[in-house]
Amino acid sequence: MRIPRFWAKGPSEITVDDPETGRSLDVSCWGWSDVSRGEAATMAEQRTKAAVDMIKSGKQPDRYLYSDRPLREEIIEEWKRPDGTTGYMITRNSFGCLVLNTTTIMFVDVDIPESASPGLFGRLFGKKEPDPRQQQEKDAIGKLQNMVNMDPKCGVRIYRTRGGLRYLLTHSHANPSSPTTLGAMQALGADPLYVKLCKVQECFRARLTPKPWRCDVPVLTFRYPWFDKDAEQAARKWVAEYSKETEKYATCSFVEHLGSKAMDAEIDRVVKFHDTATKADSGLALA
Repeated sequence: MRIPRFWAKGPSEITVDDPETGRSLDVSCWGWSDVSRGEAATMAEQRTKAAVDMIKSGKQPDRYLYSDRPLREEIIEEWKRPDGTTGYMITRNSFGCLVLNTTTIMFVDVDIPESASPGLFGRLFGKKEPDPRQQQEKDAIGKLQNMVNMDPKCGVRIYRTRGGLRYLLTHSHANPSSPTTLGAMQALGADPLYVKLCKVQECFRARLTPKPWRCDVPVLTFRYPWFDKDAEQAARKWVAEYSKETEKYATCSFVEHLGSKAMDAEIDRVVKFHDTATKADSGLALA
């Protein structure tokens, strides 16, 4: 799981001329470490210099969120295994949502667009047309059912989210970076960005709390680590307001459990925690 404890930004921005556009660019990169902030600062200097060299050579550094960099998120809680290794982390993402990160318990996100308005033919003649989202859900779950049917030991919990479906594998643990796991997620129609994220970050992720804009709450604008005490105080104030406003929403709703219901103690603990944190059995509106 690649979620560093220490972050540092380059000590100063370096101005360099972009050979393609001729514009002056200010470059400053983040560094990270699980050891110390000093080690993170050293990496920040090295990465800033490397970015400058890339720009001078005509290349553009990859700034996309799901690149080879770990996610810059505040660690809220960490669960250790008996051997001392980290099995799970709860972090706060850039939007302000809490996220469950697991090293071996597999979550799969499948995006399904929200239904559009009824077609012209249906409106004119009063004919009830099949709901596009319901049909896509049915097709997606059909793929999952076929996979479960191939292995009598297989068990998967299905949840509905605001933007699609979420699967939680319950019969065994999985390696988020293995070709077998990645292939299975792709076959089930997982969001390609989520598949890439699992591989690069070496963990599965499940959002636990609602997206703020779906609850009429502005997105958290202060990125971790906080620039200063004032920024941290403002972020904590935002979290308090966000937590209050999202109480009346659920993040997902439980649909059904396909296949085997057997699960080990570790998976059982995660299932119970996930369902409580997301309010999966509450019947509340999804956000």
